[in-house]
Amino acid sequence: MPYTSSGIYWEEHGRGTSTVVMLPGFGASADLMAGIARHLDGFRVLIFDLPGHARSVRAPADGRLPSLAAILHEAINEAGADDYCLVGYSLGGAIAMRIALDHPDEVRAMIGVVPWNAGGTTAEDAVIAGFDAAYGDVEALTHAVAAISVDPSRTSGLTSSMLTVTERMWHGWLAGGALTSQADELPGMRVPTCYLLGGKDVVVDQAKQLDDVRRIPGSRAVLLQELGHLCGLERPDVVAYEISAFLRRIAPS
Repeated sequence: MPYTSSGIYWEEHGRGTSTVVMLPGFGASADLMAGIARHLDGFRVLIFDLPGHARSVRAPADGRLPSLAAILHEAINEAGADDYCLVGYSLGGAIAMRIALDHPDEVRAMIGVVPWNAGGTTAEDAVIAGFDAAYGDVEALTHAVAAISVDPSRTSGLTSSMLTVTERMWHGWLAGGALTSQADELPGMRVPTCYLLGGKDVVVDQAKQLDDVRRIPGSRAVLLQELGHLCGLERPDVVAYEISAFLRRIAPS
């Protein structure tokens, strides 16, 4: 199992002339993106566990977007990628945005899958506050995961990966990083961008996601009407189809 010098775990899937880097969402492991990658053909795919998550628990993780993006950018380069398409899921989408803004000459295209909106949220956000309060509580997390699922039978394993997240990363994101904004930087985005939105997503405000898309020059959004925030677990084939369609249009091999 390969690790970078900073303790970030990564794995490689598939073959192709184009490299796709995939970043999971908050509380998830590389397994989430591996499920999507199984439906992607013709790409070399590198998947990373986020800092403070799963097999990257020893990597520094304070829950803040600049530092999370910096350590992952270093890990991506160390894994041998310096010209790649970037796919980020939920929190991974916000991190991917930060990387694309900071390193536009390396990122060929960026896709946010039910991405955390660039404007952030407030302390009054009940879903985010509820997860923050549930740290380490198996029963509460099990109920919370079911509540944000369209098909809970396909998402129950997420609770186990949430229990691996370090306390500093958990509260650092939910009570800190999630409240910050990088929305004002979006008009300067130079990377072709697509958001995949879940019509039944109860975690991220769709209006805020669409505001992101309006701010980013030339970007587009795809609405997956019947899917929710955990669509990567529930319908990885649909998510992979939309990723592939955008990448082949914007960054052909």
